[in-house]
Amino acid sequence: MGGLGDFLKKRWGVVILLLGILAWASDVIGPGIFILVAALAVLYFLFQAPLRCIAMGRQGRCRNNAQGLLRGCWIREHKWQGLKALRGAGGNAQGPHAALMQDRQQMSATLGVAVGVISAIVACADFIFK
Repeated sequence: MGGLGDFLKKRWGVVILLLGILAWASDVIGPGIFILVAALAVLYFLFQAPLRCIAMGRQGRCRNNAQGLLRGCWIREHKWQGLKALRGAGGNAQGPHAALMQDRQQMSATLGVAVGVISAIVACADFIFK
């Protein structure tokens, strides 16, 4: 029976990123803490977010469940195929755009990584120049 606990267990990176942005915007936390929050959120999207595997197979992309943008599914050959797809390596690779924009899950995880990185850069600039 789902609930808030299951949601938070699967999507904790999204929650801490949103709460971190809100807390930093209202001056509850400083830029140092926010850099840590953004880094944790980026690591969540890269290695733990529940997504589909993006490894290329004989019949197109694998549709098994995976963990994060860089990791693959349970199939041994797919373990780090996400990283290889982002580099554009391999014979059938279509480049990073095809891997990151496969469906809404990949697009939202890519957006989460981008928001986390941009937030960390802004917090670093705030930390340095204040």
